[in-house]
Amino acid sequence: MKIATVGKGGSGKTTLAGTLARILASDGKPLLAIDGDPNPNLALTLGMTPEQADRIVSIPPGVMEVRETDGQRRLHMALTPDELISRYAAHAPGGVALIVMGKPADGSAGSGCMCASHRAVRGLITELTNIGEHTITDMEAGLEHLKRGTARNVDLMLIVAEPYYRSLEAAMRTHILCAELAIPFIRVVANKVRGDEDRLAIESFCAQHGMDIIGVVPLDEAMMEAEREAKSPFDFAPESAGVTGIRNLADAIDGLGRSRSSVSTAGHAVRPPAS
Repeated sequence: MKIATVGKGGSGKTTLAGTLARILASDGKPLLAIDGDPNPNLALTLGMTPEQADRIVSIPPGVMEVRETDGQRRLHMALTPDELISRYAAHAPGGVALIVMGKPADGSAGSGCMCASHRAVRGLITELTNIGEHTITDMEAGLEHLKRGTARNVDLMLIVAEPYYRSLEAAMRTHILCAELAIPFIRVVANKVRGDEDRLAIESFCAQHGMDIIGVVPLDEAMMEAEREAKSPFDFAPESAGVTGIRNLADAIDGLGRSRSSVSTAGHAVRPPAS
């Protein structure tokens, strides 16, 4: 299943994406993680050291080419999947292969827009489908990548929302754009939940706006300490409440995958429940 995480800046989407990747890969199956944020931080959450993260070679935007096929212009990879993985994938702990998106132009202020990089990530999501059971893409914060259709070909969009109004309002706008992209499964993850009052606030907002919640991750000091020490929560505090919440999320995702497989086997198109 091709999974992507999105959320307002500071919502915790990168921590969730990295921890989820480690959990899903812990059964020994290869997993591909794509850092689609121009300010990449996924490597640390996966368990790589800052020194290892600094040595990662990001993919050049030109890895995707626009070619004309049957009279239509389409994106195609300039390399085979094996070549791309061999040249650019970093080996993160737990058997996770990590690809990091390129930065704008030369990486300096005012050096250019992210159009080519958005196109590259969109192409990678579409074509890298045979690396393990799951592909997880950590999208950049905000809505621009959705407006550009960057996440059009994911199977499951996880919208990470915190229990306050601005985050929930951003989640609602994200949900609308994801629905316009016809993403098969769109789910909210309630993150940094301090107790029943927070959980109920998110549940009430989501019910009012037709958004389905797939998991609840509590606010966890151990996960924050892992962030302060630039360590993976999966390694630093594997039994903490936050990591346990993401384990439950992984189980729910596996359930979606099984339902998708059973419906596809029956010969019917997979669509999310009606909102």
